Amino acid sequence: MEMKSRVCNVLDLVTKPVYLNLMRIVLSLIAAWVLSILPAQAGNSPWFDTDGARMRLVSMPSADGKTIDAGLQFELQPDWKTYWRSPGSSGLPPQVNFLGSQNAAKVEMKLPVPSLFRDGNGISAGYKDSVTFPISVEPLYPGRPVVLKANGVVGICGTICVPVQFSLELTETGSGVVPADVVRPIVAANQNLIHAASDQQRVEEVVFDPKGSNLMVNAKVPEGTRAASIFVEGPFNWYLSPVKASSIDGPRAVFSVSLADMPKDAAPEKVSLRFTLVADGAGTEQELTPVLR
Repeated sequence: MEMKSRVCNVLDLVTKPVYLNLMRIVLSLIAAWVLSILPAQAGNSPWFDTDGARMRLVSMPSADGKTIDAGLQFELQPDWKTYWRSPGSSGLPPQVNFLGSQNAAKVEMKLPVPSLFRDGNGISAGYKDSVTFPISVEPLYPGRPVVLKANGVVGICGTICVPVQFSLELTETGSGVVPADVVRPIVAANQNLIHAASDQQRVEEVVFDPKGSNLMVNAKVPEGTRAASIFVEGPFNWYLSPVKASSIDGPRAVFSVSLADMPKDAAPEKVSLRFTLVADGAGTEQELTPVLR
């Protein structure tokens, strides 16, 4: 009887580790199988909610397989807006950095084509409804996960403008199925970028009229253009309001940009200004120095 008990104890010592190891192997195989049938998701951060809007980071592998297409996505409530890099009469331009990102050799954010809207007593440039700022990420080590962090301040404005400080983070593995609600905003953002001036859409002449204190801008736009606007950027202490075309005749559009709020010692005919021309939602930009007449 004692001998049988000892034999059982020995068998227990031998079989229990084997049994536990076998169970671990089985469970590992089951876990691996489950992961294999579940598609890995593209990166997206949780939504950050604030008055009038919510925002998040989204990402997916780019078509070249070497970089990552990401975006800072906004969903704005009706009558709320956020602003472009040169907001106009009021508002706050987006101030975003990517400090703390991991495996990111280069991160570049661009802004889509802005819209022009009346804001308080003036005209401003920015975005309503929904918009995504496209972000291009070049990994330091391709093929490895990237941790993208975005921090900063943006203006989210209704009847009043609220500076919103945010911090967002996602991890992009570079593989897996990309959900449609991530693909759509990223693709739309990259299709709505501002491009270099072309033969079909460009500012052709800028004339400075010191007596009238304005810039007369003559531009070429695609035939059939129904609406056009111009956004002018100068030195940091200049305020140049965006304006709609005063006339569109075939491929020609004319704008009158007020200089009333410029510094008194400003000399527009000596300064290179950046002009963003928007025709039916498509934007081009170029730098020109006004001609004095």
